Amino acid sequence: MVDCCELALHNARLTLYIALGAFVVISLLLAMFFGYNLKLSARTASLEKKNGKELAKLEQVEKRLVKLEKNNHA
Repeated sequence: MVDCCELALHNARLTLYIALGAFVVISLLLAMFFGYNLKLSARTASLEKKNGKELAKLEQVEKRLVKLEKNNHA
């Protein structure tokens, strides 16, 4: 026959296993989320760098265009 102390011990173990399982699942989800954010921030940084180079080239082209327009109107 199972007495109340053995039943309480069994329930406590079951609760501990459930809590540990939830902790592991939440930890894995957080790790996946932060891993995705790190990849996304790295990609954003590379795109911003590329965009900066393109903007610099665009400024050079605009300066050249203004210079050519001044030469043609003179």
